[in-house]
This record gives sequence, structure tokens and C-alpha cells, in this order.
Amino acid sequence: QQAGRHVQMRMLPQSPVEIDGFRFSHSVIPSLYLSGDYTDYFRVGEGHVVFVIADVSGHGSSSAFVTVLLKNLLARKRSDYLHRDDFTIMNPVEMLQRANRDLLELGIGKFATVVIGLIDLDTSTLKYSIAGHLPLPVLVSEEGCQFLHGAGTAVGIMEEAEYEEHSVRLPARFMLALFTDGILEILPPDNLVDKEKYFLEAFSHGFESPMQLSHRLGLDRIDTIPDDIAALYVERRN
Repeated sequence: QQAGRHVQMRMLPQSPVEIDGFRFSHSVIPSLYLSGDYTDYFRVGEGHVVFVIADVSGHGSSSAFVTVLLKNLLARKRSDYLHRDDFTIMNPVEMLQRANRDLLELGIGKFATVVIGLIDLDTSTLKYSIAGHLPLPVLVSEEGCQFLHGAGTAVGIMEEAEYEEHSVRLPARFMLALFTDGILEILPPDNLVDKEKYFLEAFSHGFESPMQLSHRLGLDRIDTIPDDIAALYVERRN
């Protein structure tokens, strides 16, 4: 378990990372040594960045194994783009379809909720697709905070799963925050609707740093958690 935990930590990207004025950072808090939560971000070519956050069902080694599968898929399709003129990595919907197929073919009865996004660095446009992930990504700007739209079926459940691509123009100053659903488990309200409302209100204080937001959500005051919690932040504060 400890060795596996070490391998998982080595799989995660450097945090924080600055890419052409965008700042990417993350945190992962496992409920056990091994985590079923996964996040990544990386440049593709000269003008794009791909990011992903995923939450694999269950806990422990079997769920952690699926995060390795997802990491391998992203690395493989990034390489295919660079060396084989394969543009799958540039299409969030196609990436989810591929992850869905790979996980079903694995046949271990695991599924994962996923958000995958592609940022065009030149136009500040975000294309993204969601596979059953809660809570939804939160976009914070000078106009306030809001959940991004999206639904879709978790990958690894059914062959006929369908996914949609959404697009949003990113403001000059913003923070995009993505969490896995373990965050909802530690929030005070008793039902999902109130938990999501409480979660969104945590962002209403404006451009707080990820550390300030973590404190506001109580992540620095918990001893044990019932589920893994991963967070991914994309910021531009010019």
C-alpha cells in the first residue's frame, strides 16, 4: 500500500505550474493509502492545455489501478497527437468515449466520473465534457461564481454512453475549481441539494487562493475522511 501510494504521487503533475499566464495546481487527500481520485494537466502542442479530474468508484488498490489506466490513456493519446497526427486528445468527447471503451474492456466492474477540458491558449476558450461528475466545475470571475453546465454517463458503465462538448470563453481574470465528490461528504448540510448550494457559496468571496478556499471548505481541519478528495485549480489573475 505504501509503495503504491508512492507510485500514485509520482503520477501526479507538478503543482503549481504556469503555462502562458494560466496557473494550474492540485491537491489529493486519500481516505486510504491508495486513491481512486486522479487529476492531470499538460500542454499539447504549442497552443493548448488539456486537464482532467476523475473519481473512480470504490477505494483501495483496484480503484487506484484504474487511475493508472487513465494516466496511460492520456499519455498515449498525447503521444499519438505529436507523432501520428491523431487528434483524439484535442476532442473531450472522443477522449471520454475512449476511456469508456477501455474501462469496459478491462472488465473489472469499475466506473469513473470524469471532467476533461481543453484550453485554447490563444483564444482563451475552454472546451470540456463531463461524464457523470459531481460537484460540477465552478467558474469564479468578476461577475460572480457559477457551476458550469454538463451531464453525461460515468465511463465504464454502458457501451452506448453519450457525451456532449461544451464551450466557454474564459474571462481575463478567473478561477476554475474542480473537486471530486468526496468534498460533498464533509460539508455540513444533510442532503445533496443543500450541500451543492453550500459548496457554491464557498466561492462567493471572490478571487481567493486555493489555500484560502481549502480553509473555507474545512479541508485543513479534518482528521479522517470517508472518501478521497481531489481538487484541481486553473487560474488567471492578470
